[in-house]
Amino acid sequence: MRKTTKKKIAPIVITAAVVLYMLPLVVLTAMSMAGVLQDGPAAVPLLLLYLLLGGAVIFGIILGVIRALLQRLDEIDGGEEEEASRY
Repeated sequence: MRKTTKKKIAPIVITAAVVLYMLPLVVLTAMSMAGVLQDGPAAVPLLLLYLLLGGAVIFGIILGVIRALLQRLDEIDGGEEEEASRY
């Protein structure tokens, strides 16, 4: 196994863990709201706003983590970590 391959394992595992943790939060919120929506139409606008804002925040976190992963993998491929270790 190449040296850079070993360094890529941790960022990939952490990214997968964050995504697997955050994604079910959106799904569980949507599922719980489906039960609340059966109570009547008065709660619909507020619950939809909550779901949209909460989902946007969680998906923003997921996209940010994936972007950081891609940047880290580029750094590892570029050898930046080896250069910094000389100082």
